[in-house]
Amino acid sequence: MFSSAVRTLLLVAAVPVSLALGGCATVTGSPTQSISIHTVDANDRPIEGMKCRVINGSAEYFGTSPMYDLRVRRSASDLAIECRRGALVARGTAVSRGSGVDAAVKAAMPGGTAALLVDHVSGYRYAYPSAMRLRVGQHLVFDASDDALGRPSRGIQVDAGR
Repeated sequence: MFSSAVRTLLLVAAVPVSLALGGCATVTGSPTQSISIHTVDANDRPIEGMKCRVINGSAEYFGTSPMYDLRVRRSASDLAIECRRGALVARGTAVSRGSGVDAAVKAAMPGGTAALLVDHVSGYRYAYPSAMRLRVGQHLVFDASDDALGRPSRGIQVDAGR
């Protein structure tokens, strides 16, 4: 039938074609997202200079508040945020949300199920709120579905901080 060299050439040529037809997010999406973190007191007055640790299932980040345009790796796991300065502590959880519309479109495309799997594993289909305001003494939960361009997501208090 075909020689082994021709079979190998056909196989190598088929991989890029299958990725293009599958709508794979690794070709068009971004593995990172920009977020901003601000810290405030009980009266919503800014507290600058808090040392923050941000962590998800993909990576760990450090910075000082306020943090603008922190590039975090997208992930299916939530972001855990903790900012400290002396006895002051502000905690937050940014809920990771996937795009349902994007998922439905990809599933309908040739190779769509494989693209969804790649997006899930790579984290490309997930997003966090773009701006969060952590309040000292509280643990707030932020959801990307509450994200509004130009203003911080509204945090919901989980418990009082320590």
